[in-house]
Amino acid sequence: MASFFRLVQAQWADSAMNGAGARLAGGRWNSPGLPAVYLAGSRALAALEVVVHAPREVLALEWRIIAVEMPDEMIAFVEKRRLPEGWRNLPSSPGARRFGDAWLRSHAALAVKLPSAVIPEEPVLLLNPLHREITRIKVSKPVVFRFDPRL
Repeated sequence: MASFFRLVQAQWADSAMNGAGARLAGGRWNSPGLPAVYLAGSRALAALEVVVHAPREVLALEWRIIAVEMPDEMIAFVEKRRLPEGWRNLPSSPGARRFGDAWLRSHAALAVKLPSAVIPEEPVLLLNPLHREITRIKVSKPVVFRFDPRL
């Protein structure tokens, strides 16, 4: 069983696993219009992924951390050498979005493990909320998460 984490503002905790935010705005690995859920391999990486994207004042808001468990066999793995060139670029590269879009549309697996753009040696997970096996994941109750005020 693999564990991953999602850190969201408290107001979005109840809908954190439906992929609506990524569907509306897009993300590194998906274009707007395709739902996706982004998870991190640890609580610390989940926090760091927020810190690099959000203005510092946002860190003072109410946050919730959600643990997600799923069977290892439900997770696909992609070697870094198979990722599109420029996948770490800012803003997100069109190649990374095409790659993720194709993966999401294929329904090949419930999730795919990818390297974090923030720390490429650490994993993130792209979860397809429309996959037929979505009911096999275990989602914890959202727990209060506070950023250290020194951040």
